[in-house]
Amino acid sequence: MSYCVTEALREQQTLRTPVALFADEYDSKSVRERFTHLIPLSKPNPGEQYGFEVNLDACTGCKACVAACHSLNGLDEGESWRDMGLLVGTRKQPYLQTVTTACHHCADPACAEGCPVLAYDKDPVTGIVRHLDDQCIGCSYCILKCPYDVPKFNLKRGIVRKCDMCQGRLAEGEAPACVQACPNEAIKIKVVKLDAVPDRGQIIAGAFDSSYTRPTTTYISEKPVPSAAKAADAGRIELDHGHEPLAWMLVLTQMSAGTFIGCAVAMWMNALTLQQAAITSAAALVIGLAGIAVSVLHLGQPLKAWRAFLGWRKSWLSREIIAFGALPGGGAVIAATWWLGNYEWMRLAVTGTAVAALVAVFCSVMVYVDTRRPFWSLTMTAGKFCGTMLLLGACVCAAVWVWFGIVAVYWAMAIKVLLRWSLSIWEISRFRLALEDETCPWHKSARVMQKHLSHHLEVRGLSLIMTGLMIPVLISAGASAQWMLLLSLLLTFGSQLIERRYFFTAASGSKMPGN
Repeated sequence: MSYCVTEALREQQTLRTPVALFADEYDSKSVRERFTHLIPLSKPNPGEQYGFEVNLDACTGCKACVAACHSLNGLDEGESWRDMGLLVGTRKQPYLQTVTTACHHCADPACAEGCPVLAYDKDPVTGIVRHLDDQCIGCSYCILKCPYDVPKFNLKRGIVRKCDMCQGRLAEGEAPACVQACPNEAIKIKVVKLDAVPDRGQIIAGAFDSSYTRPTTTYISEKPVPSAAKAADAGRIELDHGHEPLAWMLVLTQMSAGTFIGCAVAMWMNALTLQQAAITSAAALVIGLAGIAVSVLHLGQPLKAWRAFLGWRKSWLSREIIAFGALPGGGAVIAATWWLGNYEWMRLAVTGTAVAALVAVFCSVMVYVDTRRPFWSLTMTAGKFCGTMLLLGACVCAAVWVWFGIVAVYWAMAIKVLLRWSLSIWEISRFRLALEDETCPWHKSARVMQKHLSHHLEVRGLSLIMTGLMIPVLISAGASAQWMLLLSLLLTFGSQLIERRYFFTAASGSKMPGN
C-alpha cells in the first residue's frame, strides 16, 4: 500500500500541468518572443482589423484573463473589462462550457454610433474600438446601445470605460493582458477580414444574435456547440437600472409637449384669449425646463453636458437634446408676441413651439427604439410616450383653464379620461399576452414585471380607478372642481412616473454569458 502511494506521489511530481508548461516556456524565451505566436506580427491591411479568437476547448474558466486584465489596466475595485460566463445544454443535449468575453471591437460598433459626445474612436488601421475617457459625460447611452453589455459605468469616475484590446501593448509588439495570462493559450489576437464578418448570425451559440454590430470575436471549438445551448444565467429575472432622472425627464418633457399642443389647438379654435394662452404656454415652458434640468442629474459628468450636441449626425440622443433645446427659444418668441399683443403672431409662435416639442418627443422615442431592445420596440415606446404626452397635456390644460371658467376644460377632461382608459386596456392586454406567450419578444420583461413590479402595477390600477371616479364628482363639484382637477393631475402624473420606472427596470437588455 505504501509503495503505491509513493509511486503515485512520484508520478504526480513529473506531471506537466498547463501552468508548469506555461511557466517553462515563459522563462525560456525573451520578452518579445514569448507570445509572438498569439498576436499578429504585422498591422492589418485595408479591409482588415484585429479581433479576438477564443478556443472554447482550451478555456477552463480559471479567470486568469479576468485577473490579468484588472491588474495590468489598473482597474478600480469591482470594475472588470473581461468576464467569465457559462454555456449549458439541456437534459437531452448535455453540454457545459466556460466562455471568456470582452469587447468584440465590432465592425459597426453600436456604442460609437449612439454616443452623443463622440467619446468612441474606431482606429482606422487596427479596427480597435477605444473609449475616450476625457470626452465622456457619463450618460450611459452606450451601455443601452451595446447588445453585449460591454461598456461599464464607473461610479467613482463618473464615466463609462471598457476594453481597448491593450492597444498600447499591441503597438509595441506585446500581447494584451488576457492573452498573456491564459495558461492554455485560449485567447489569441487574429487579423479578421471585414468582408468575412457576417451581417447576421450569433457570435456564439446560445448567446446573442449579432444582427447589426458585426462583432469580430470568433469562438472556435472542435466539438459542435448544441443549438439549444444557452447562458447559464439566461433565466435570471432581475431588474435593470431605474435611471430615475431620465424617468422624470421623459414624463415632464412629454407633459410640456402635450400642453403646448393643447394650447395651440385651443388657440386655433379661438377658445383662449391672449392672456390665457400666455399663461398656458408659460406653464408648459416651466414644466419642460424642469424636465431638461432634471435630466442633467443623470450624467456622471454634468459640467460637460454642453457637449451633448456633438453627435447629432448619428446619435438620436444628441438630436433629442437639440430638439428640446428649442423650447427656451420658443418660449422667448411667445413672450415677445404676448408683449406686443398680437394674437395671430402668438398663435403661430405657440404652434411652432408645439411642433418643435413634438419633434423632440419623436427623438425621445427613437433614442430607445434605436437600442433594439424588444421591450422598447417602436410600437410600445411610441404608444407609451405619445399617450403620456396627450394624457398629461390634457390634464395640465384642464387644470389651468378651469381657473378661467373656460368651457374647453370639459373637452380636455373627456380626452384625458378616454386616453387613460384606452392606454390602460392596451397595456394590460399586451402584458397578459407577453406573460402567457413564451415566444413573445418581451416575455422576459413581462416576467420581471410580474416578479418585482407587481405592486407598481397595482398602484397604477388604483390611480386609474380613482381618476375615473372623479369625473362625476367634477361635474357636480362646482367651485371645488379646480382642486379636484389638480388632484387628478397629480394622480395621473404619479401613475406615469410609475410606468416610466418599469419602462427602464423591465427592459431586460441582452448580454453575453456571465456579464
